[in-house]
Amino acid sequence: MKITRKQAQQILNRSFPDYTGRKINVAIKDRITFYDTNWSGGTKNEYAIVLLSGQSETFNAPAPWSNPVEGKTVEMQPGAIIVEHSYFCGKDCGITIYVHPDNAPKLLS
Repeated sequence: MKITRKQAQQILNRSFPDYTGRKINVAIKDRITFYDTNWSGGTKNEYAIVLLSGQSETFNAPAPWSNPVEGKTVEMQPGAIIVEHSYFCGKDCGITIYVHPDNAPKLLS
């Protein structure tokens, strides 16, 4: 589901404050797989975790040969949002905000 920049502004400020685009989507999921965390042919995904309690943390991938999260599937936890910033062939593809089904009603209202 697409949302406006204004609707996502608080989450963007805590995850990717330098993002200036307008491509913002929300996906309701109970698990997420981290992929393309290192540049590969101009493609990369960056991830940030935003807790509803106020904390946030951005993940910067280490070298490809020692990357512990590439391809790892994690269960989404209530109270946490995962934000993905995607690039494909060097072009910015926007932001996807992954929300646990338990958080969706209060965040989407």
